[in-house]
Amino acid sequence: MTSETRNIGAGGHLGRSFALAAAIAALAGGAAAQQSISQEEKVRAFSKNVTLLGIPAATVAPDGLVFAAVAFTDQRERNGLVDDWDGSAAFGFGIGVGDDLFDLQFTAHITSLEDDFGDSGFLGVRGSKRIDSGGIPTYLGLGVRNIAPWGDAEANDDLAYSGSITSFPVARIGGDVYPLMLTLGAGNKVRDLDREAGVFAGLGIGLHEYFGTSVAYNGDNVDLGASFRMPGLESVGFNVILNDAFDQDDRQRVVFSLNWIAKDVF
Repeated sequence: MTSETRNIGAGGHLGRSFALAAAIAALAGGAAAQQSISQEEKVRAFSKNVTLLGIPAATVAPDGLVFAAVAFTDQRERNGLVDDWDGSAAFGFGIGVGDDLFDLQFTAHITSLEDDFGDSGFLGVRGSKRIDSGGIPTYLGLGVRNIAPWGDAEANDDLAYSGSITSFPVARIGGDVYPLMLTLGAGNKVRDLDREAGVFAGLGIGLHEYFGTSVAYNGDNVDLGASFRMPGLESVGFNVILNDAFDQDDRQRVVFSLNWIAKDVF
């Protein structure tokens, strides 16, 4: 219920994706060029809640982390948006392979909460490898979705592959330092409601210890996201996504999600 529910793309969307990618590259270059940012400032920057919602980043859950998420919207997808509540859920965990060789994340996706819980869904696996040499943290990610679908999800049993690169530079803005999260990727099921190959890109920024925001081109249109941490509840987060933010495809809606994590479970 993030980037999975989108409209058929219109002419010019690919051009907009390259424009966003160029803007992201320019921001990354500018952040990378700021050699005056000290290690202490970088630590302070990454205490802020950096986030990127709506597209698959190259990072995954670290070794031993277990997570769960549930999302709701009042505009459900039924060959177009319908004024009716629906939800989705995801459960998964991360495993480290070798001595910092790479990380794997396994996820079970529940695609609808309309009827019996868990009666429709699919599995996914994603791998991540850090590829920088001690500079700006940069990760390469590869993923496969729609593995072993069941229930209504069986209507589309084609595997969805994607690859992305994500980096975490630090930017100095107005006398303070902020963490950025930049992602550029492509897949075989991105555009036209996950029917066609396409590209995606996004930029996230941590503005406060408890708040971050993002903008992402998902292959068809633009998603705006906001992520909130709760003081005293480090394992709980709350996200809001405005899908099709500029109503390019007449599919604008708000999706709310609640996330829970547990570290070092195994």
